[in-house]
This record gives sequence, C-alpha cells and structure tokens, in this order.
Amino acid sequence: MGKLAGKKLLLLGERDGVPGPAIEACLKDSGADIAFSATECFV
Repeated sequence: MGKLAGKKLLLLGERDGVPGPAIEACLKDSGADIAFSATECFV
C-alpha cells in the first residue's frame, strides 16, 4: 500500500503536456480512488 491508498484524486491533464487518461493509467494501481480525470487546454 502506497501513500495514495484510500485517497480521492482529481486529475487535470494538459493537451500539450500529459493528458488526464495517461495520468490515470499510471495511478490506477496505486490504490487511490480517481474521482475525476480530464484533459484541458490552458492557453
């Protein structure tokens, strides 16, 4: 169990950087509950 086990996460990815689904894929085995994941464009 890591430090994120049992925590709720809000993930914001960036269109020109790391998208939200990529962050979600990396954290899915961490034991955290991903409450929201999105990719936004910050211009």
